[in-house]
Amino acid sequence: MRILTWNILHGGGARRMPGIVLNLLEHRAEVIVLTEFRTRMGGQLAGVLADHGWVHQLSSNPRADRNGLLLLSKLPVDPGPCPLPEQSRGLSARVGDDLFVTAVHIPDARASDHHAVGRKAAAWVGLLDHASTWRNRPHLIIGDFNTGRHLLDERESSFTSVALMGKLSALGYRDAYRICHPKGRDFSWKSHVGTPFRLDHAFVSSDLTSCVESVSYSHREREEGLSDHAAMIVELALEREKMQEMTKDTEKTGESGLQYR
Repeated sequence: MRILTWNILHGGGARRMPGIVLNLLEHRAEVIVLTEFRTRMGGQLAGVLADHGWVHQLSSNPRADRNGLLLLSKLPVDPGPCPLPEQSRGLSARVGDDLFVTAVHIPDARASDHHAVGRKAAAWVGLLDHASTWRNRPHLIIGDFNTGRHLLDERESSFTSVALMGKLSALGYRDAYRICHPKGRDFSWKSHVGTPFRLDHAFVSSDLTSCVESVSYSHREREEGLSDHAAMIVELALEREKMQEMTKDTEKTGESGLQYR
């Protein structure tokens, strides 16, 4: 199963949306998680992708012109609880029979901004509680975390909430990128002065650790100016035959629709 996550930068916008859609189609992921999704342009995006097979859709239902999340799947989606205190920044669902997905957009925070640091920490506390509840399931946590490991996912030590992110490992979760690239230095975003950071991550529970086949970042989208983030692509060795049958069943019944959590 191929899962893609991508921060599309403030909803995409009219100029960038055609390129965003074309790139999503080319990656052919069974499951797509979009961060910074906005309802203003999102209806068009959701409709086009539904026409191409991503008929099961779940939105965090952000307010107009506010960022949120959109999960699109070719497999049936059963919505779960919101994992974060801010409803628009997280959603969870069972996807098909064999995968539980939690999508997040953790707030950013500079160390000097104590209010923002507290807001970010609260998001992590909520996520850790949710991760603990689902730790014994085949669970994937994916999205924009605005966090990473000092001197590895960034050149220096500017990230906040690093210790909270580290608590995922105590719950049995592993960084999918590090499973495939233990010393890798890829990135998903650059600052305005060109400093690279790996902000977009995927964490897998112990039940999924052996299923991680590959993890990569597609920089084409960022280089073409479609977003300031690279797309992250995770390949999991789940039962493809079963997935294909479930996808065919959906195509036959025509069941679809955008759900709001």
